[in-house]
Amino acid sequence: MNRIFALSNFRRLVDHNRFVSMKITAEGKDVPKKKNFESRITLIGSDNSVSITDLKSAQSLSVRRDLKLVKIQDIDTKTRRPVYKLLTSAQYLEEEIAKRKEKKISKESQLIKGQKLITLTNRIAENDLMTSVKKMIKLLEKQFEVKVVVTGPDSEALESLDKICSVIEKNTKSSGKIVQKRNKGNTLRFQLIPVRDKSSQVGNDDSNQNSENKGDEKGPL
Repeated sequence: MNRIFALSNFRRLVDHNRFVSMKITAEGKDVPKKKNFESRITLIGSDNSVSITDLKSAQSLSVRRDLKLVKIQDIDTKTRRPVYKLLTSAQYLEEEIAKRKEKKISKESQLIKGQKLITLTNRIAENDLMTSVKKMIKLLEKQFEVKVVVTGPDSEALESLDKICSVIEKNTKSSGKIVQKRNKGNTLRFQLIPVRDKSSQVGNDDSNQNSENKGDEKGPL
């Protein structure tokens, strides 16, 4: 009798589990329910170790270890999971500084309308050089990047190439700055990029500072 009762209970338990784990289609067939993994995330530790967990557990872990939990990718194309990373305060600060620099470079590149090329030789007369400098200033003020190529007849002309570059840099510093200066053989190449208006730069810096302060008050996840 006890065996019959135990067997009956066992069959009820099996039927119950089967009912929970299966669903019935319109045709009357049992189909296993799909497990829900929407809350699962890929978590990268502060030591770059990788694990799979859920967001709530990751948040609890960050609190226990006094770490910052930062989302670094909305959806990983391979795993279809969001990617989060645990950062120390120093790592979080480095990430923020890198993001700000990247954002600043991106904004500056968006302001540049295009690139213009100006070629010179080391034998250029002073008046002609100053005429070219004025042309560079006008282009910079119109938000164009200016690519400058200065050539000489041989490697001994390097000194004169540097002098020409110094004259250009001195006379254009209020409108642009020299980047990517490089010598190759008897050729000197560099770019002049526009300098943003100081008043607008100060205003943008102030607004960025305010937004950063609000972000600090809000804090990470």
